[in-house]
Amino acid sequence: MSWNSTVITVVGTVVSEITYKHGEDGKSNAFFRISSTERRYNTAIGDWEDGETLWLGVWCWRKLADSVKTTLSKGDPVIVQGKLRIRNYEKDDVKRQAFNLDALHIGLDLSRVQSLGSVPVVEPRAAEDLSEETVPF
Repeated sequence: MSWNSTVITVVGTVVSEITYKHGEDGKSNAFFRISSTERRYNTAIGDWEDGETLWLGVWCWRKLADSVKTTLSKGDPVIVQGKLRIRNYEKDDVKRQAFNLDALHIGLDLSRVQSLGSVPVVEPRAAEDLSEETVPF
């Protein structure tokens, strides 16, 4: 990690398709966009309401990009930690800024995921299977 990087954690939702590229140099990258909308309780009306929405691009590299390609899809709730990058550019003679994250860690937000499907990600092993393995040391 570089000095004085702004590392942030964002809880949000994948709002775009995952674009994945495998370069000639063997390095892969993936890009997608997320949104994060603040929820707050309004005591005046006695109900929850939406606050401002933050839109970010997320860049993933190498092994993380490979995992994102096979794991995430549009609509998934995620938690992303990464370095905040701000890119200044000009479009139609108007100065603009784009906010992106160079992701360090990405995970599904299990507090908001509906289901991981009926097939377990890792098959549970019976206790007798464990006793048959040799100890490597």
